[in-house]
Amino acid sequence: MDFHAGPAYVTRPRNGAASAALAPLAERRRTLRPEGLAAHSLSSAVVVPPLREAIIEGQLPPGTRLSESELAQELGVSRTPVREALAQLERDGLVTIVARAGAFVRTVTIDDLNEIYETRIALETFAVQLVAQRLTPVGRARLEEVLARMRERVAGDDHAGYTAELDRYYAVVMELAGNATLARIHEAVLVPVRRLRRIAMSHENRMAESLLHAEKIAAAMLAGDSAGAAAEMREQLVTACQAAQDVLLHAPPRKG
Repeated sequence: MDFHAGPAYVTRPRNGAASAALAPLAERRRTLRPEGLAAHSLSSAVVVPPLREAIIEGQLPPGTRLSESELAQELGVSRTPVREALAQLERDGLVTIVARAGAFVRTVTIDDLNEIYETRIALETFAVQLVAQRLTPVGRARLEEVLARMRERVAGDDHAGYTAELDRYYAVVMELAGNATLARIHEAVLVPVRRLRRIAMSHENRMAESLLHAEKIAAAMLAGDSAGAAAEMREQLVTACQAAQDVLLHAPPRKG
C-alpha cells in the first residue's frame, strides 16, 4: 500500500453549501433536542453527532466551509456548542480550522489513506487472530447473524444498509477479540475509518467484493485458523484501500 501522493479528494467551497446540506438535519436535530430545552442550554454533545454523520455520509463534502452562525441557525442552537463541536470534529480528523478563515470539512488525501489503512492492518489482523483463538458458541452466532444481514443488503442492492452492517461486523470482531486495550486504540481511528469505508464502498462492485472478503475472514475465524484469518483481513484491507484510492484519484472536483 505504498502509494504515491496524488490529487486530493477536493471540492471548492461554496457560499451557503453547509446550509443547503444541513437542511435535512433539522429533523435529526429535533430528535436529539429534549422538548423545551433552550438553544443556549444545548451542549456540543448534541451538535457533534449530526455534523459528524453529515460529513461521514458525504452530505457535507470535503472543502465545504462550516460557518458557526449558519450551523447554529440550521441546527437551532447557539454558536458556543457549534464552536465546541467543530473543535471536536477537528480532533476526529473531519474538520480543518484555519485562523481568520474559519472551519472547513477536511479533505481526504492519499496520505490519509495510507496512514489509516496501515493502522487498520496492524490492529485488525491482530484482532481476528484473537477472535479465532477465543471464539465461543455465542460469538459464532453473532458473527453468522451479522453476515446474514450483510448478505440481505447485497441482495437488495442496499449500499447504505450494507455499509451500516459492515460497521457492525467490524464492531463485533473487535468485541469478540476480548482485548479492551486493543478496542480503545481502534476506537481512536474509528471516525476516519468510517468515512474512508464509505468512500471505498462507492467503487464499482465494491459491495459484493467486500462481502466475499468478510465471509472468508469469518470462515477462518470460525475454523480457529488465526493465520488464515489475519491473511484474509490483510487482503480485505489492501483491496479496500486500493478501491478508496481509485475513487479519490478519479473524483472530479465539484463546481461552484
